[in-house]
Amino acid sequence: MKFLVFIFLITVSVMFAQQEEETFYLSPSVFYTNGDYTTNVQSNSAAFYNTAQLMDKFYLINHYEFLRINANDYSYDQQTFLAGGIVNLFPFYIKFNYAHYKGNFDYKLSEYKYEDFTNLYNLDLLYYIDWFYFGAAYTHLNQIGFAKANSNQITLRIERILSNEFFISLKPSFTKLYNGKNLFSASVKLHYAPIPELLFKVGGFAGERAFYFDSDLLTIFNQNYIQKNQVFTQIEYSPVSYLWLILGYQQTKFTEFKINYLVAGIRANFQVAK
Repeated sequence: MKFLVFIFLITVSVMFAQQEEETFYLSPSVFYTNGDYTTNVQSNSAAFYNTAQLMDKFYLINHYEFLRINANDYSYDQQTFLAGGIVNLFPFYIKFNYAHYKGNFDYKLSEYKYEDFTNLYNLDLLYYIDWFYFGAAYTHLNQIGFAKANSNQITLRIERILSNEFFISLKPSFTKLYNGKNLFSASVKLHYAPIPELLFKVGGFAGERAFYFDSDLLTIFNQNYIQKNQVFTQIEYSPVSYLWLILGYQQTKFTEFKINYLVAGIRANFQVAK
């Protein structure tokens, strides 16, 4: 909580230190996620995200999450600390992120415990032309601790604004793991907004993934399991102009088990002027 308050105060201080006539964008959000594993494991997480326009062309991103996984014989706690930015050089965009993940593994049937640390570096380049977005992202991950691992991920992006109501995204991805494995996958996502206050999202992926980082959602599953496919659906509703209520469902299949996720969140969008 102290970390979140510190980041938020620094962000607001920098924003209001700018010129008086300027208006800035601020979008904080909070999410709760419950995961139900087919292996009788449960997970719960609470996450905070914030995007703030610090200067005309630069947006600051920060994210914190606390995740707890509970099983009969162990528990695992993980904290995520992420900072990043977006540089708007229209029609070009540059996105970059650094994330640090701190994990604590506790066996309930013994006194055995261990910690692991993961550092992640991400660079995402986008180009807009004629209602299309084209892009490429590179992510390097290095995990230190009991389970050492590293990966290099390249994700391409082809997205199209079809109309005021429809948007489609296709993202093929390649990951090379520390053990020499090469993994390929492709994700697709469709947005439909029948009215400005209501947004439906559906999508998923097929192929193989591990340690996959989503530079749009800022999410990762950094445990050493192979993901095989995923489907998701999400609805977002805006009761007032600056607030969105979000509900979602996601099922992810791994080699030996599945996880069903339920997601609930609140996101605010403000135009802040000094």
